[in-house]
Amino acid sequence: MKLSISKYLVVLVLFAVSLGACDKNDDIDISQIDFSNIEDLYAKPLPVIQKCVEGKWKWDAQFGGDAGITYLENTFVDIYNDYYIVDKDGNQRTQYFTWKKKSFKDHGTQYKTWVMWDDDSNGGLYYFLGIKNDTLGVGLFPSGGVTFNQFSNSFIRIK
Repeated sequence: MKLSISKYLVVLVLFAVSLGACDKNDDIDISQIDFSNIEDLYAKPLPVIQKCVEGKWKWDAQFGGDAGITYLENTFVDIYNDYYIVDKDGNQRTQYFTWKKKSFKDHGTQYKTWVMWDDDSNGGLYYFLGIKNDTLGVGLFPSGGVTFNQFSNSFIRIK
C-alpha cells in the first residue's frame, strides 16, 4: 500500500510540474483569429497583439491635446517584431523596442497590457486598444509622471 501511495504522489508531482512548465500561449490557435476585428486587443496574449499589429499602416489621425484631432498626411508606419519605421514625406525614423507588460489608466479605465517599450529611455511608446475593419486604435503610453493617456492614434492597415 505504501508503494502505491508513493507512486501516486510521484505521478501527481510530475503532472503538476509539467503543467507549470507549459506556456499558456501554446494553446492559441492563431488561424482562428480575425486580425481585422478585435475589440479588446489590449487584453489578448502577446503573440496575438504582435500578429495583429505587425505590418504596414497609414497613420491616419492623432486625437487629444489642444488640437483635438489632427489628420496626418503622407505618414506611414511599418511595424516589425522589435522595431518600427515611421515614414513622413519620405523622411524615415526607426525606433527599436521590446515588449513589457504595464498597468496604466486611459480615459478612466485601468489597463494591464503589453506595451512597446524603449529600453534606452526606459519609457513606454505605444499600446494597442483594438482593431475594427483594419483600423487600429493606438494609445501613446503615459510618461513623465503622467498616469493616464492624453493622446491616441488611428492607423489604417495597408493591404
